[in-house]
Amino acid sequence: MSTLTRQALRVYSALSELGGGQGDVLDALIPFFDPVLSAFDNKIFDHRLFATGVHRLYGWRFTGDIAEKFIPRLERKGILRKINQSGRDAAYIVRYQSQASGNETGITLIFEEIIDLFERFPVLVSDLLSYHKNRDDLKDILIRFLVSMDSQGQGAYSPEFGYLEPSGEAQSILEKLEEGGRPLDPNDRYICARFVRYLLRKHPKYTEHLVRLASIALLTEVVEDFIKPTTSEAKTSLTIIIDAPLALDYLGCSGHAHKEDISAILDSLRAIGARLIVFPITCLEMQRNLRGMLTLEPSLRHGYTHNALIKKETSIEYVRAVANNPEAALERLGITIRQISLNDNPYLHKYFTSEQYEDFLASVSWVEQLNAREHDATAAALTIRLREGRSAIDIFSNRYVMVTRNNAFVRHTRKYCLQSRIILEGQESPIVHQRELATIAWLRTGLGQNDAIPRGHLIASCDRVLQLRPEVRRALADQLKKVTSSRIDEFNLLMLDSRSVQKLTDETFNNENVVSAENAERLLDVIREATADEVREKYEDQIASDRAAAAAKISQHQIESEKAQEELAKAEKAAQLFESRSEKQLNGLVDNINKIANSVDFIARSVMIFICILAVYQYITGYLTDLTIWKVIISLVSLFSLYNLICNALGYDKVTLRSLINKIIVQRLRSQAHRLHLQDQLNFYDIETDRGQLKIVKKV
Repeated sequence: MSTLTRQALRVYSALSELGGGQGDVLDALIPFFDPVLSAFDNKIFDHRLFATGVHRLYGWRFTGDIAEKFIPRLERKGILRKINQSGRDAAYIVRYQSQASGNETGITLIFEEIIDLFERFPVLVSDLLSYHKNRDDLKDILIRFLVSMDSQGQGAYSPEFGYLEPSGEAQSILEKLEEGGRPLDPNDRYICARFVRYLLRKHPKYTEHLVRLASIALLTEVVEDFIKPTTSEAKTSLTIIIDAPLALDYLGCSGHAHKEDISAILDSLRAIGARLIVFPITCLEMQRNLRGMLTLEPSLRHGYTHNALIKKETSIEYVRAVANNPEAALERLGITIRQISLNDNPYLHKYFTSEQYEDFLASVSWVEQLNAREHDATAAALTIRLREGRSAIDIFSNRYVMVTRNNAFVRHTRKYCLQSRIILEGQESPIVHQRELATIAWLRTGLGQNDAIPRGHLIASCDRVLQLRPEVRRALADQLKKVTSSRIDEFNLLMLDSRSVQKLTDETFNNENVVSAENAERLLDVIREATADEVREKYEDQIASDRAAAAAKISQHQIESEKAQEELAKAEKAAQLFESRSEKQLNGLVDNINKIANSVDFIARSVMIFICILAVYQYITGYLTDLTIWKVIISLVSLFSLYNLICNALGYDKVTLRSLINKIIVQRLRSQAHRLHLQDQLNFYDIETDRGQLKIVKKV
């Protein structure tokens, strides 16, 4: 794992600990300086040598002056200790031990998961080219891509000045540091951009981590500007002048990714009071760009707007409407057209004279067309004039600034203004890059509270890398004309389909040198099959979705079944409990009734025995003959004897005392069960009587 990768993961953890804007964000970058500080431990701090070490390690434009401004931060951290007190000439000694891995364990594990996917990813992209990197190399190129947003292949920064060339002990110290800051190989850059878009689409759980790593790219943008403010801004009177390509992005003519990117930046600045304007000459430049594209044959078109059209992210009718009246389109979005030209406001000409304009125009070399050169020179001149000679370190203290994504325009304007003493070293240039404005918008309108800016910047950077380069298209067209000219029309039609275009960039890694006469026809066949591949992919995704839905349904049914079984078990348990309680109550009733029946039976038998004793006594003594009670007893006995005689004669069943008791106790049981609401439970039992005793038996 390279130094950049290790330190980037530590910076990620430091950013996570800031907690949505709390703390000094620039202190979060200190882990990047770990290798340099470790090399200078116990040595006198030389700010120029320190700057040289940082530049060697990362390629940043980190000068000795910036390193000197950084001294108070290092002193507060206890890394530098003052050894004399002579003001500007104070000397410091470095006391620093390399920090061991700590809180970055979480992101390290997540990053390992991402690399697991990255190892398998290249085979999904190209059948024509093989891409093999070991695991550590994959980690390093992905981190370098994310923390530099190197979409143009120019490295994170391109230094324009020399650095101290040390000798002796200093040289031996610096030689221990890795030499970094080199631009990514084009193939590495393409595969990283393609992989990041794949993760965002197929594995969204990693989006948060990718965005935070990408936010490091915004922070390293200000690494050369430690002297500039990074505190949040609540209100500003800054006026932002928008260049033509970015104005088209904001209108949605360049596709969703670019619109979301620039909108997140500009809208966050508008929210704190910034005004957005466009010059009339920029509106003309927008018209020329769009009309120039529209007048070409579809097979010859290229650029962001053409790419958005074939992706169906915008419509040809909308593009024509913008081309016909860009002013109206911009004003509908709240962007003012500032009516001004080079001849207006003569009192402002002293801030950028006609001679300076002509000199600047003659130095413009990044475009060939005269109209485009005049636009850039005029836009720079008007911006400088509107500043009225007032420039400041803090961008919000400048009245006007123009934003562009043209690196050459930004670098050349700053160099020209410094040479002409229009601005001083450290002051904000009249022309700033979109990336710098994104950093300012993110830092100064609430760090960490809105991930839309780093997320939009990440997606747009990937989109720029993945957009088909016209050189690749021309190379394949030229080879097809040589080997199979009859299929050139087929190729032109395929280039109007975004799926075929994407397949061509994937197969070649967007590198025209890959195309040859030997593989031209194969490439044509592959991009022709791209539509079928997408249909198959959609079908497979649908199948996967259906399977997932079915699995979810089955899982839901299982959950519902388990829940029903639990409910049933509870019901059965409750029923068993109720049945047990009911059985106990019924058995209690039976026991009580049987006790009463036993008592009645005992009394009846006692009475009969007593009558028998009286009969014997009467037989012996005759003493009871005249007593009325005895006469009644004799009458009852006679009636009972007559009842038995008749029943025997007629064959009727006789009602005995036992049968009478049996009938009464059964009725008594039913009556008591009804009173206690147990009649339903009693139905589950057979009622039996035996010798005047009740017995209940559960039915089978």
